[in-house]
Amino acid sequence: MKLIQKADPREIESIELGKDKYIDYLYGCMRINNPKGQKFETEREVEIVFRSQKKIKITVPAEMKVDLPDNTKVVNTDMFSLEAIGNNRDSMHLLTMRAGWNQNERDINRIIDFDVNGNFAAKLKGKGFDIPVGTATVAPLGKNNTWIGMILVHPELRRHGIANYMMQAGVKYAIDNGKIINGLDATPMGNTVYGAVGYVDSYRIWRSVFPLAQFAGEKFDTNRVKVMTAAELPEVIRYDASCFIEREEIMQKLFADGEGKCFVYRGDNGDIQGFCLTRPGRIRSFVGPFTADTDAIAKDLLVAASQSLHKGGAQDAFIDTPEAKFADPGVYDKSVFDQVKKPTGHKLIKEINCVRDFTRMYQIADYKKADFLVKDFIEKEKLDKNSKRVKEFQETMYKSVMNYTESLAYMEYERNVLQNKFWGITGPEKG
Repeated sequence: MKLIQKADPREIESIELGKDKYIDYLYGCMRINNPKGQKFETEREVEIVFRSQKKIKITVPAEMKVDLPDNTKVVNTDMFSLEAIGNNRDSMHLLTMRAGWNQNERDINRIIDFDVNGNFAAKLKGKGFDIPVGTATVAPLGKNNTWIGMILVHPELRRHGIANYMMQAGVKYAIDNGKIINGLDATPMGNTVYGAVGYVDSYRIWRSVFPLAQFAGEKFDTNRVKVMTAAELPEVIRYDASCFIEREEIMQKLFADGEGKCFVYRGDNGDIQGFCLTRPGRIRSFVGPFTADTDAIAKDLLVAASQSLHKGGAQDAFIDTPEAKFADPGVYDKSVFDQVKKPTGHKLIKEINCVRDFTRMYQIADYKKADFLVKDFIEKEKLDKNSKRVKEFQETMYKSVMNYTESLAYMEYERNVLQNKFWGITGPEKG
């Protein structure tokens, strides 16, 4: 399935609403008059693809304007709804581009197809308008766990509680489906949203860009490092489950996307001691998941993968690395989006540029914390304690308490033990 066949922001110079139903639907966010943020304009230039340095002229007839309330958040009105993803794959893809993320068409379809019912589109509806404004996903990790992500909202709709609402819905979906450990990797912008539903910080991850040519002349153990085959994938999946969480379906799909540029390391007795997957991305190739028993094994795998990508024509790649893999982890300031003192001294890669940070988070809430979060929610949302939204939030938080022990134990085990093997991380929704 080719996404965004019309009005693809990478291919066009202007967008005019009022002439094509598909374009009106996909870019309906441009109709919004948001008193809390972006005001409506009949003409303006927008950098739709983040950091593309390309502005697209947007034209919207005045009669298409949709006003948001100025005295309450839109999620508290009849305008707002959250639906199954349905035919909104294009919206999810567009939102990733607006955020500057790396997903391509294959990533979007893979994410949604893991669990169609666990992917959502936030919409505004009323007389004369039906506008997709955000997306969210709950991706299954085996039978017992999930990974929540793709919490994305069009910039024109910010400060109306949409991300928070979608996050609550995602948590509720996971818990109602019997999931125990519900993790995510948060951007700085999303961190506070997730904290409002009981998520706590575990450790920091850095997305970095590194030139592949730096490994062109390096040697690696060709007797132990081999291109991964489909026949040995079940064994790799078992190894991966022992290092993280069981995610068989995700590993199968990521391996298929790797286009023959995935590698496995075997010790003297033939046992797997590490693996490195790669795959294409919208912006550049991606290295990960990438796990190894020792630093030396990790280096051999990285050299093999980098050389393979470089031979295939790629100049550089993304890798998401825990900050513990840097000699100097830098200084983290939650109050700023772009950290001033970033990590230095990556233990495997000499030439590397840290470009953005994530925080691995898990939902950890006991009854005392759940009580606090419910009260905080009522106060911040300015809702009656007997309202439907408060009752739904309260129900979700008290259900999540049942997972407290398992989630806390796993978070600490991952942070203190398993993380030592992680060199390139990927949540199933990331690209």
